[in-house]
Amino acid sequence: MLMSYEGTPIPDELDFVALTDRTWRVCGNRFPGSGSPDTLAYIEQDAAGFEVMLLRGGHAETRRADCLAAALALVATDVRDGLSAE
Repeated sequence: MLMSYEGTPIPDELDFVALTDRTWRVCGNRFPGSGSPDTLAYIEQDAAGFEVMLLRGGHAETRRADCLAAALALVATDVRDGLSAE
């Protein structure tokens, strides 16, 4: 598991996979003890910053972030909020 990517810390609960030099897949265990990690989000860098597509069982929500650290924080917060809502 990566601890950081180009100087950006990766939250412990997330696995960060570079797909290209501008796109990443973020995985993790949305449900502790469920076994294999889920794909939680995709992040893509564009001219305006970072687009974050949060995946939630059957639908997706897109948000924007100005840096990679903020994009990862959105994913980590989404996972924690999802767990606390159960």
